[in-house]
Amino acid sequence: MSPSAPVRVLIVCTANVIRSPFVEHLLRERVSAGAPELIIDSAGSAARPGRPVEPEAIAIGHRYGLDLGRHRSRRLDESLLEPGTTVLCAAAVHRRVVLDMRPDLLDSTFTLREFARLLAEEDQADAHGSWAALVDSAAHRRTRLRRRAAEDDDLVDPVGQSAAVWADFERCAVDAVEVIAARAGALFRDRSPQVGPGVVPMTRRARRGASRVFPGGVQP
Repeated sequence: MSPSAPVRVLIVCTANVIRSPFVEHLLRERVSAGAPELIIDSAGSAARPGRPVEPEAIAIGHRYGLDLGRHRSRRLDESLLEPGTTVLCAAAVHRRVVLDMRPDLLDSTFTLREFARLLAEEDQADAHGSWAALVDSAAHRRTRLRRRAAEDDDLVDPVGQSAAVWADFERCAVDAVEVIAARAGALFRDRSPQVGPGVVPMTRRARRGASRVFPGGVQP
């Protein structure tokens, strides 16, 4: 992957109406402001195209400032699995589906929680010059370390389940995204233009607030 090539991350679950769209939108919100070259999408291994996100997932998204109401499901196919794509799956079963389609993506396909765990266990002093190097390091760690049981890294499917299961899904998804976003954010931040002297950087919340006050953008 060339330094100027976009970084593609694909989130995969079953129906693309709960787990993968929530993770897609949350990860994008957490890191995309400083990483315009990061392209994050999602798909479902058995999705029926065009379905909206489940209402419970929309409600969870609202708590994080996400609008999942416009999302429509799409089915995973090989056209979404471009060379170099990092694929983060809700569960091990989705990883197997991806690798059946594209075995060449073995070293860049993980479950979401597995990838977050590998990044969290890595020495924070380790420096990576690119997203590709970060992913490659995670893949090498996976082969060196003793693998946990696959179900330990699965993100629970809460459809039709109790409020407690939905809460577990939310907690596990958010925890994993936060770990990934912290490492990715630092990586892309190091490559992003610096804020000029005397200019105080705005948070996303402040920027959104200014945009509401001044339609068309933040005023000087």
